[in-house]
Amino acid sequence: MFDLDNWQEIWATITRNKFRSILTGLGVSWGLFMLIILVGVGNSFEGGILKNVDGFAANSCFFFTDRTSEAYKGYRKGRWWNMNNRDLTLIKQKAQSVELISPVLFGDSGDKNVVRGPKSGSYGTRGVYPAHFQIEQQHILAGRLFNDLDIEGYRKVCVIGKEVYETLFKPDENPQGQYIRVNGIYFQVIGVIRPKSGASIGGDVESTVFIPFSTMQRAFNQGDKIHFLACTTKSGYTGTMVEEEVKNILRVAHDIAPTDDKAVRSFNIEKEFQMFNNLFTGINFLIWFVGGGALLSGIIGISNIMLVTVRERTREIGVRRALGAKPVTIVKQILSESFVLTALAGFIGFFAGVALVELVSYFMTGNIGDDVFLIPPFVSFWTAIKAMCVLIIAGVLSGLMPAMRALSIKAIDAIREE
Repeated sequence: MFDLDNWQEIWATITRNKFRSILTGLGVSWGLFMLIILVGVGNSFEGGILKNVDGFAANSCFFFTDRTSEAYKGYRKGRWWNMNNRDLTLIKQKAQSVELISPVLFGDSGDKNVVRGPKSGSYGTRGVYPAHFQIEQQHILAGRLFNDLDIEGYRKVCVIGKEVYETLFKPDENPQGQYIRVNGIYFQVIGVIRPKSGASIGGDVESTVFIPFSTMQRAFNQGDKIHFLACTTKSGYTGTMVEEEVKNILRVAHDIAPTDDKAVRSFNIEKEFQMFNNLFTGINFLIWFVGGGALLSGIIGISNIMLVTVRERTREIGVRRALGAKPVTIVKQILSESFVLTALAGFIGFFAGVALVELVSYFMTGNIGDDVFLIPPFVSFWTAIKAMCVLIIAGVLSGLMPAMRALSIKAIDAIREE
């Protein structure tokens, strides 16, 4: 803690070199200002990406079929095959790494295939299990989603996307209990949804009619066919482990060669999220590297100006040493001047950066659509704490070299200098 006289002396030193102090302080202000701006932009970009995958299970895997690439057990190469209901049972019984599972069946989306009275539209259809809406989470705008009774009872019900609702119904009209005709068959609407995530497997959710999987198989004569399979990973397992386990079960069930990597196709969302994490890590490193570099240049400038100040005050320091001033008193004086100059300039840059980020965020809030790849920029509380810590450390470091230079001055040599 410094007494009032010390602070007055510190301020006198800074004001005595006004022009030089201002120019040097600008370097620190600009460095911290750029760091805050870069952090805000980085958060905006990261938040935009996460917003587009929000609600999509990060531990999900998806499977679909392709031609076999190897001959096996009397079957020729290039054979087409399909997943079926029996595969669901086998995976539930044998796959230790699978938590949720939902088959998917894609229906026809012909011209004006979804009709209600005089209104109609061309929309995709999809048969799913209730678990599908946990893998791809949705905002429920009206009604409810499917449950196990809908699957077991082959109920002719449907959940429609927001766009389908807006086409077939009047604004604010209650769709629950109303009937629509989908590919020639009537279904009762039980819910309206819109996606939480900008990502979707199998088409735009808002322009899709969802039907219970078992009902869709029976109503449209699809037998026990499964077009697509979605599942999530149990805790303690990785997406790669799920892929291998499910693929092995399907290969055995359909007499596919164990080494045939093309017959069962899959992709793992966990890998995509890991890629995002690596991207964010790289961006954050770049932000702090660039911003830290700009701040470092300002710190070097302050260190240089303090060296010049020490040089100019050589005689004064020598006299103080000769009069009995302790080395710690000299060091404390130099470090104090360095810290005050760094802190003052840094706080100006910090608050200017935060003010600009908040201003941009204010104008973006409420004026940005769901399809925009950015969110309003922001600077988190912990980022502010980190910036302040960097600033404090910088203030101390910038004064270390000048302080060591001051300590090396011998009283007798300083007094002899003209």
